[in-house]
Amino acid sequence: MKNPLSHLSNLWQRIIVGFLGIGLFAGLIYLGFMGYMILFGLILGLSLFEFYGLSPYGMPKGLKETAALAGMVLAWSVLEGISDLNFQGFFLFVILWLFMLVWMVLAQWEKPFEKLSWMAMGWIYLIPCWICMSLMAIGDFQDLRLVVLGLFALLWAADSGAYFAGRKWGKTKLFEKVSPKKSWEGLAGGLVLSMLTAYGFWNLAGHYPITLWLILAASTTIFGTLGDLAESTLKRSLDLKDSGNLLPGHGGILDRFDGFFLAAPVNYLIVVSYYHFFN
Repeated sequence: MKNPLSHLSNLWQRIIVGFLGIGLFAGLIYLGFMGYMILFGLILGLSLFEFYGLSPYGMPKGLKETAALAGMVLAWSVLEGISDLNFQGFFLFVILWLFMLVWMVLAQWEKPFEKLSWMAMGWIYLIPCWICMSLMAIGDFQDLRLVVLGLFALLWAADSGAYFAGRKWGKTKLFEKVSPKKSWEGLAGGLVLSMLTAYGFWNLAGHYPITLWLILAASTTIFGTLGDLAESTLKRSLDLKDSGNLLPGHGGILDRFDGFFLAAPVNYLIVVSYYHFFN
């Protein structure tokens, strides 16, 4: 598919797609439960599909779609079990998993267990993040819609701060073997902008103390960077620059949300711990 923003610089593509994404996220999050499920389900499904497309073992026709669907069903069934809803989704996951095993035997895949291992790794890598975000969204915590939106904003602020600070002042490499462009100066710039964003959200959601928002800003910056480096390690092992080209200026879905794969579970633990111990 042709990139409609290809005539613009990479920076302007990043800015335009970023603002459109923020508008979409804010709109869906404030729709409530159904908006959350649409948002998280869409991102998880696209992330799984893109991850399976990176498989170095090849994927038989239709397997990416089936594996992505099975992952979404697994995430939903786990979420239902944790939130005391019903558990029928797990049975659908088992059916899909058995279908893939039978398919593997009847179609005589090449490197069958490598393919199945890659599918399972996609579930392990991507599902916990979105379960944690969904649990915050549907939990009984006070006004968590703004907190969930704030976590996305903190990560994007950290990314933007690191990008601009790194371009202007970046000299000391952070992890050159994995990501040559990342620097300690960029990390510091990301932390500063994330802290400022946290201050802004504290003013909007004052019942959560500024200390909590600043802790979330720090954890988002640190673990978001580690999540970014983890995905960079994956791409480097596959000799890839980007995981895809769905988002102009950003690359693929995995490129845009890689920081959340580590930051979301950590922030979930922080928010839930605060809610249970200090409220």
